[in-house]
Amino acid sequence: MNKLNSFWGRISAHIQTLFVDHEILRKLYRNFYRIDSQAYRSNHPSARFIRKLKNKYGIKTIVSLRKPDKSGQYLLEKEACDKYGIKLINHPMSSCKMPKPERILEANELFDTIQYPILIHCKSGADRAGLMSVLYRHFVLNEPIAIARKELSIKYGHFRWADTGKLDYFFDCYERFFESNPDISFTQWVEGHYDRDKLDAEFHSAGWANLIVHKILHRE
Repeated sequence: MNKLNSFWGRISAHIQTLFVDHEILRKLYRNFYRIDSQAYRSNHPSARFIRKLKNKYGIKTIVSLRKPDKSGQYLLEKEACDKYGIKLINHPMSSCKMPKPERILEANELFDTIQYPILIHCKSGADRAGLMSVLYRHFVLNEPIAIARKELSIKYGHFRWADTGKLDYFFDCYERFFESNPDISFTQWVEGHYDRDKLDAEFHSAGWANLIVHKILHRE
Protein backbone atom coordinates (compact mmCIF):
# COMPACT_ATOMS: atom_id res chain seq x y z
CA MET A 1 0.00 0.00 0.00
CA ASN A 2 1.28 3.47 -0.91
CA LYS A 3 1.54 5.49 2.31
CA LEU A 4 0.79 8.67 0.32
CA ASN A 5 -2.81 7.48 -0.06
CA SER A 6 -3.57 8.32 3.56
CA PHE A 7 -3.33 11.65 5.38
CA TRP A 8 -1.05 10.41 8.15
CA GLY A 9 0.97 8.36 5.72
CA ARG A 10 1.66 11.47 3.66
CA ILE A 11 2.60 13.42 6.80
CA SER A 12 4.94 10.57 7.78
CA ALA A 13 6.54 10.62 4.30
CA HIS A 14 7.25 14.33 4.54
CA ILE A 15 8.69 14.03 8.06
CA GLN A 16 10.94 11.17 7.00
CA THR A 17 12.12 13.10 3.96
CA LEU A 18 12.74 16.33 5.84
CA PHE A 19 14.48 15.06 8.95
CA VAL A 20 15.73 11.52 8.32
CA ASP A 21 16.79 11.99 4.70
CA HIS A 22 18.04 15.59 5.25
CA GLU A 23 15.68 17.40 2.86
CA ILE A 24 15.69 20.22 5.41
CA LEU A 25 19.37 20.76 4.50
CA ARG A 26 18.75 20.31 0.79
CA LYS A 27 16.24 23.14 0.95
CA LEU A 28 19.14 25.40 1.92
CA TYR A 29 21.55 24.04 -0.70
CA ARG A 30 20.31 22.15 -3.76
CA ASN A 31 23.81 21.30 -5.09
CA PHE A 32 22.46 21.73 -8.62
CA TYR A 33 24.89 22.09 -11.53
CA ARG A 34 24.80 21.95 -15.30
CA ILE A 35 26.98 19.30 -16.96
CA ASP A 36 26.08 20.36 -20.49
CA SER A 37 22.95 21.50 -22.33
CA GLN A 38 21.38 18.03 -22.00
CA ALA A 39 22.38 16.96 -18.50
CA TYR A 40 22.30 18.33 -14.96
CA ARG A 41 23.25 16.96 -11.53
CA SER A 42 21.94 17.58 -8.02
CA ASN A 43 21.08 16.11 -4.66
CA HIS A 44 17.71 14.40 -4.14
CA PRO A 45 15.06 16.69 -5.67
CA SER A 46 11.92 17.77 -3.83
CA ALA A 47 8.53 17.79 -5.56
CA ARG A 48 8.75 21.58 -5.92
CA PHE A 49 12.21 21.32 -7.47
CA ILE A 50 10.99 18.63 -9.88
CA ARG A 51 8.30 21.06 -11.06
CA LYS A 52 11.03 23.65 -11.64
CA LEU A 53 13.14 21.10 -13.53
CA LYS A 54 10.20 20.46 -15.85
CA ASN A 55 9.13 24.06 -16.39
CA LYS A 56 12.50 25.80 -16.54
CA TYR A 57 14.89 23.15 -17.84
CA GLY A 58 12.56 20.85 -19.78
CA ILE A 59 13.81 17.74 -17.97
CA LYS A 60 12.36 14.56 -19.48
CA THR A 61 14.23 11.93 -17.45
CA ILE A 62 15.50 11.76 -13.89
CA VAL A 63 18.21 9.18 -13.22
CA SER A 64 18.23 8.38 -9.51
CA LEU A 65 21.23 6.51 -8.17
CA ARG A 66 19.19 5.48 -5.13
CA LYS A 67 17.04 2.39 -4.66
CA PRO A 68 13.30 2.46 -5.37
CA ASP A 69 11.69 1.58 -2.05
CA LYS A 70 8.89 2.53 0.35
CA SER A 71 10.72 5.53 1.82
CA GLY A 72 9.03 8.91 1.90
CA GLN A 73 11.66 10.50 -0.32
CA TYR A 74 11.22 7.91 -3.07
CA LEU A 75 7.43 7.93 -3.00
CA LEU A 76 7.26 11.74 -3.12
CA GLU A 77 9.76 11.85 -5.98
CA LYS A 78 7.89 9.19 -7.96
CA GLU A 79 4.59 10.99 -7.41
CA ALA A 80 6.03 14.31 -8.62
CA CYS A 81 7.63 12.70 -11.67
CA ASP A 82 4.32 11.08 -12.62
CA LYS A 83 2.52 14.38 -12.10
CA TYR A 84 4.87 16.38 -14.33
CA GLY A 85 5.41 13.73 -17.00
CA ILE A 86 9.03 12.95 -16.18
CA LYS A 87 10.43 9.43 -16.54
CA LEU A 88 12.06 8.28 -13.29
CA ILE A 89 14.79 5.67 -13.71
CA ASN A 90 16.50 4.13 -10.69
CA HIS A 91 20.06 2.99 -11.29
CA PRO A 92 21.29 2.18 -7.74
CA MET A 93 24.98 2.64 -7.01
CA SER A 94 27.11 2.92 -3.87
CA SER A 95 29.14 5.92 -2.78
CA CYS A 96 31.39 3.92 -0.44
CA LYS A 97 32.18 0.77 -2.45
CA MET A 98 34.07 0.13 -5.66
CA PRO A 99 31.62 0.35 -8.58
CA LYS A 100 30.20 -2.92 -9.82
CA PRO A 101 31.33 -3.50 -13.43
CA GLU A 102 27.81 -4.32 -14.59
CA ARG A 103 26.53 -1.00 -13.22
CA ILE A 104 29.18 0.87 -15.22
CA LEU A 105 28.36 -0.95 -18.44
CA GLU A 106 24.61 -0.57 -17.87
CA ALA A 107 25.13 3.18 -17.46
CA ASN A 108 26.61 3.30 -20.96
CA GLU A 109 23.53 1.54 -22.35
CA LEU A 110 21.25 3.77 -20.31
CA PHE A 111 22.69 6.96 -21.77
CA ASP A 112 22.00 5.58 -25.25
CA THR A 113 18.31 4.97 -24.64
CA ILE A 114 16.93 7.66 -22.32
CA GLN A 115 15.21 10.87 -23.34
CA TYR A 116 17.06 14.13 -22.81
CA PRO A 117 17.45 16.53 -21.06
CA ILE A 118 18.19 14.56 -17.89
CA LEU A 119 18.87 15.12 -14.21
CA ILE A 120 21.31 12.81 -12.43
CA HIS A 121 20.99 12.67 -8.66
CA CYS A 122 21.81 10.72 -5.52
CA LYS A 123 21.14 11.72 -1.91
CA SER A 124 23.68 14.54 -1.52
CA GLY A 125 24.68 15.13 -5.14
CA ALA A 126 28.32 14.59 -4.26
CA ASP A 127 29.61 11.06 -4.78
CA ARG A 128 27.32 8.82 -6.86
CA ALA A 129 26.07 11.81 -8.86
CA GLY A 130 29.72 12.66 -9.45
CA LEU A 131 30.52 9.13 -10.58
CA MET A 132 27.58 9.04 -12.99
CA SER A 133 28.47 12.49 -14.29
CA VAL A 134 32.00 11.27 -15.06
CA LEU A 135 30.48 8.37 -16.98
CA TYR A 136 28.16 10.74 -18.84
CA ARG A 137 31.07 12.94 -19.90
CA HIS A 138 33.06 9.92 -21.02
CA PHE A 139 30.37 7.86 -22.73
CA VAL A 140 28.22 10.67 -24.17
CA LEU A 141 30.61 13.60 -24.62
CA ASN A 142 33.61 11.34 -25.42
CA GLU A 143 35.83 13.08 -22.91
CA PRO A 144 38.89 11.18 -21.63
CA ILE A 145 38.50 9.91 -18.08
CA ALA A 146 41.33 12.23 -17.00
CA ILE A 147 39.15 15.21 -17.95
CA ALA A 148 35.70 13.79 -17.21
CA ARG A 149 36.60 12.93 -13.64
CA LYS A 150 36.55 16.59 -12.62
CA GLU A 151 32.91 15.86 -11.74
CA LEU A 152 34.25 14.09 -8.62
CA SER A 153 35.33 17.13 -6.64
CA ILE A 154 35.18 18.76 -3.23
CA LYS A 155 33.27 21.49 -5.09
CA TYR A 156 30.22 19.20 -4.98
CA GLY A 157 30.88 17.92 -1.44
CA HIS A 158 32.84 14.82 -2.48
CA PHE A 159 35.42 13.53 0.03
CA ARG A 160 38.20 11.46 -1.50
CA TRP A 161 39.79 10.82 1.93
CA ALA A 162 36.86 8.72 3.23
CA ASP A 163 35.43 5.46 1.84
CA THR A 164 33.87 7.65 -0.85
CA GLY A 165 37.42 7.99 -2.19
CA LYS A 166 37.05 4.48 -3.61
CA LEU A 167 35.37 6.16 -6.57
CA ASP A 168 38.52 8.24 -7.15
CA TYR A 169 40.76 5.20 -6.71
CA PHE A 170 38.70 3.35 -9.29
CA PHE A 171 39.57 6.00 -11.87
CA ASP A 172 43.16 6.32 -10.58
CA CYS A 173 43.73 2.64 -11.32
CA TYR A 174 42.25 2.91 -14.79
CA GLU A 175 44.44 5.91 -15.61
CA ARG A 176 47.59 4.10 -14.47
CA PHE A 177 46.58 1.11 -16.59
CA PHE A 178 45.85 3.34 -19.58
CA GLU A 179 49.33 4.91 -19.46
CA SER A 180 50.89 1.59 -20.45
CA ASN A 181 47.89 0.26 -22.41
CA PRO A 182 46.61 3.20 -24.49
CA ASP A 183 44.86 0.92 -26.98
CA ILE A 184 42.52 -0.51 -24.35
CA SER A 185 39.41 1.58 -23.78
CA PHE A 186 37.80 2.30 -20.45
CA THR A 187 34.93 -0.07 -21.29
CA GLN A 188 37.37 -2.84 -22.22
CA TRP A 189 39.24 -2.29 -18.96
CA VAL A 190 36.01 -2.56 -16.96
CA GLU A 191 35.00 -5.72 -18.81
CA GLY A 192 38.32 -7.55 -18.81
CA HIS A 193 40.88 -6.04 -16.45
CA TYR A 194 39.07 -4.39 -13.53
CA ASP A 195 39.46 -6.43 -10.33
CA ARG A 196 36.91 -4.95 -7.95
CA ASP A 197 37.87 -7.02 -4.91
CA LYS A 198 41.59 -6.34 -5.35
CA LEU A 199 41.11 -2.58 -5.61
CA ASP A 200 38.75 -2.59 -2.65
CA ALA A 201 41.39 -4.34 -0.51
CA GLU A 202 44.13 -1.93 -1.63
CA PHE A 203 42.24 1.23 -0.75
CA HIS A 204 42.75 2.86 2.66
CA SER A 205 40.63 5.70 3.99
CA ALA A 206 41.11 8.14 6.84
CA GLY A 207 39.18 7.61 10.05
CA TRP A 208 38.39 11.28 10.55
CA ALA A 209 36.95 11.52 7.04
CA ASN A 210 34.80 8.42 7.52
CA LEU A 211 33.45 9.93 10.72
CA ILE A 212 32.16 12.88 8.69
CA VAL A 213 30.88 10.81 5.78
CA HIS A 214 29.21 7.99 7.72
CA LYS A 215 28.19 9.49 11.05
CA ILE A 216 27.38 13.08 10.10
CA LEU A 217 26.49 13.10 6.40
CA HIS A 218 25.16 9.51 6.28
CA ARG A 219 26.32 8.85 2.73
CA GLU A 220 24.84 5.70 1.21
